[in-house]
Amino acid sequence: MKFIYKNCLADALRIDNRSEKLSYLTSILRSILQTAVVSTFEITKQLTPHDESDLAELADRFQKPADGLPIQILDNLIPFVRGHVDKQFLTGWYEPTRNVATPLSKLLIEWVVFRNKRPGHGVLDAPTTELWAVNTQKIIEACFHVFSNLLPQVNPDESLQIIKLTGEPKLSVPLISDGHALVILSISPKQGIWKLRGQLLSTTNAKEITLAIPEDNPFSTASVKSSSDYQLSEIVSNGKDYSFFHNVPVRQTDTFEGRGAELAQIREWLDDKDSRYCLIYGDGGYGKTTLVIESLNQLMESQYDLDEPLPSIVSYHTAKMTKWSEKGLIHFTSISPVMDECIRELMRCFHPVLTPDWYTVSGRQIIDKALGVLKANKFNRDDVLLVIDNTETLATSTQEVKDLGAFFKQVGKLIGRVIITSRRREFIEATPIIIEGLSEADCISLIKRLAEEYQAIPILQAGDTKLRKVSNQLMRKPLLVEALVKYISHSGLGIDAAVENFFKKSNEDLLEFLYEDAWIRMSGLQKEVLLVLIHAISPLDKSIISKACQEIGIQHVEFQQGLEETHFAVSTDYGRTYTIELVDLARRFFLQQFSRLTNDDKERFKSIAAGIDKYAAERAQVEREYREDRIAEAFRSEYARAAKVLTDKGDIPGAIEMYELAIEDDPLNSSLHDRFSWVVLNKTTNIDYAKTLSERAVKLDENNCDAIVGLALAFYRLGSLSLGDENIDKAGTKGRTRSFCFLRKAIARYHQSRDELDINTQIQLLEISEDYLNQAQKLNTNQGAYSIKYQRDIQRYYHLARGRLSVLRGKRTKLANSAN
Repeated sequence: MKFIYKNCLADALRIDNRSEKLSYLTSILRSILQTAVVSTFEITKQLTPHDESDLAELADRFQKPADGLPIQILDNLIPFVRGHVDKQFLTGWYEPTRNVATPLSKLLIEWVVFRNKRPGHGVLDAPTTELWAVNTQKIIEACFHVFSNLLPQVNPDESLQIIKLTGEPKLSVPLISDGHALVILSISPKQGIWKLRGQLLSTTNAKEITLAIPEDNPFSTASVKSSSDYQLSEIVSNGKDYSFFHNVPVRQTDTFEGRGAELAQIREWLDDKDSRYCLIYGDGGYGKTTLVIESLNQLMESQYDLDEPLPSIVSYHTAKMTKWSEKGLIHFTSISPVMDECIRELMRCFHPVLTPDWYTVSGRQIIDKALGVLKANKFNRDDVLLVIDNTETLATSTQEVKDLGAFFKQVGKLIGRVIITSRRREFIEATPIIIEGLSEADCISLIKRLAEEYQAIPILQAGDTKLRKVSNQLMRKPLLVEALVKYISHSGLGIDAAVENFFKKSNEDLLEFLYEDAWIRMSGLQKEVLLVLIHAISPLDKSIISKACQEIGIQHVEFQQGLEETHFAVSTDYGRTYTIELVDLARRFFLQQFSRLTNDDKERFKSIAAGIDKYAAERAQVEREYREDRIAEAFRSEYARAAKVLTDKGDIPGAIEMYELAIEDDPLNSSLHDRFSWVVLNKTTNIDYAKTLSERAVKLDENNCDAIVGLALAFYRLGSLSLGDENIDKAGTKGRTRSFCFLRKAIARYHQSRDELDINTQIQLLEISEDYLNQAQKLNTNQGAYSIKYQRDIQRYYHLARGRLSVLRGKRTKLANSAN
């Protein structure tokens, strides 16, 4: 392509009109910079461990290129490529050389300043035009020198290949057409197909063209983003490794009892690929939600051996009739908005913060939009499993129930397989699994386990006959069984007296009685938190509850312990976070308690609730503007988030300063130390500092697998293969696959070989690297998202190692022959 650009420069110099000359020279420079960026993207993707780079975000920004963007991208990636591929990559970008007296990056910054100041927002007079026509020509000639090894060779079929770099990577993005270089206008996926829109670099016919790009291109890595709500689970099924993304809550109870037949039915349905829908239904209190979550957790624990294909995404959604937005609490009045939310929940696997257009479509439109995203990411309807809980809340009238069934039918047909839980038989053809009371044996076992946990002495002293009678009186409902056991434990009554009290009361009277008992047992501060929460309109998640506890002056954990002893709320635990929904009757009970307070106390609690809602709105705004990192725990403080933003902008000194302030603010955050270490390791040359940060991260949390891997990489960069291997093996015991461990050992030896002077040592390291890559290949049988990336890295480094081995063995043979 260098020859094509030199011909374009010659054409520009033949133009007499200075304005036209400057315009065409600008187009040439723009095209050269875009080609340099795309070539660097391909090198980063094909020849480096790009999970350590910012390739995804930079490629995403470049989809609509501006003149200043290539400089930012090259500034970010050149040090990374120099560290992993070629220490002399683009010499002259930062430093002066014999052919380029002023570093090219400095020349280009001056050019961008000129472009913004004069042609972009000011007036371009004749002397300035003449001056910058000459300056732009000089910058283009400097690009020819600096980018000499980067500009790709044009093959006869117009495919492009960088031949002056180890590995000779081919470009997947077309940068020429009909013998002309291109100026890129945009790159984007259209209905799953990537397209490049550009213009021919020509003075006679700069026509606009659109070209298709293969799916395996550098920009496609930006289309799948991780989310804090979705995690990657690795499982074993039928002796093979698999992985899938999910947002499944952790188990709701540690006293799960029975339901063996129902669990077997769910497992059987998962293997029945011809069935698109599974309906789990039954009366309230029988444990439908608990059953589904238990089943999914067993799947994540590799307790199921399933036939292929296994799902690649499992999306769990609890149907609610309210939703929090910047306008406050929205009460849905029809079926569509709530059901649309389950599709949006699935889309958050790809985009943690959805753009506004996802909230302007509904029904079939949002299904079609989601279908486009799935196809763009190479997922089909067998790759997605949707779990929609409590669907009885979504429709009440006969027509709404029919509409709900029609919606389910479309989702199952186009998006993925569907598991539904409901108190009624939904209007849809589905595999039915009815949930009724526990068996007598299971119910008695549950009563005994709960009695031991809550020290309900009368139950522990009773015989099986007595317990069998009680379980049948309670219809063998787990919810009522738990309520009775807790009541006996706290009241000290015998079994007969407790049951008699139960059945003297209506359901509402019974719940109020239980609330009164629980309310008496709560501390004053715990009660105050609840009196605040009933006036908050924000959804009650971990952050909101924590804020309320902070305002009242009680430890969050103390409030949680008090809440767990009651039936005030339904809690959903997601591991790192949780949500609660206050039971309607409990809310009325709290309002009754609130009405007995003095006016001053009432105003105080309402004021605190208003402050919490304001905090929630501000937090929601921040979340919309900030894309969470894959380790969200690291960025809890404002300093940490500022550090992340500065890192994304390429301001590494500023980012390091913010990270240091963040560590002062949150000194015990292992994930924060790990992310800081990653920045220092990949953006600076201070490897010792990165090692120190990783050591601190591991010391703070010895189970932080990412931190252990970071420490291993730091040791590898420092040339200590033994310590690096030791930590990689440790990461293998904490969750990393054996394939990953062998791959990392192989990559470390490949790069170590480049730093060795002795040719025999280089060959020995490369042979070990090749052996590790073969082992990584054998073990990488998983078909999940990470496995595909590992496979690309294995193949890439295998070819690199084999190529260097061939060269070095030939060189060693020549040296031996010359010595003889």
